[in-house]
Amino acid sequence: MFGKKNKVEEKIVTDICEILKDPELKQEERNALTRVQNRLEKGEYTPRVLNNFLSQVRPLALQSKLSPSVDKFYTDIINNAYKGISWAGMMFMKF
Repeated sequence: MFGKKNKVEEKIVTDICEILKDPELKQEERNALTRVQNRLEKGEYTPRVLNNFLSQVRPLALQSKLSPSVDKFYTDIINNAYKGISWAGMMFMKF
């Protein structure tokens, strides 16, 4: 599995590419998304990469300061919209 993306990972990278086109992104969001994209393209473990992303942007989410496109991506991750990624033992919350 390492080094070879499955369809879910490809969808995540595609979604990130679309989000990165958003001119309303904050620099912090752009940096976090770029890190996710790069790490997934290197074949890193997807749940860990996404968990790190959630940790990075959670302060903005808790303050309702995410840009709309990143808010949707964040919500999709915590609501398990990307089927096929195991989140066993992890729980995420959005306030």
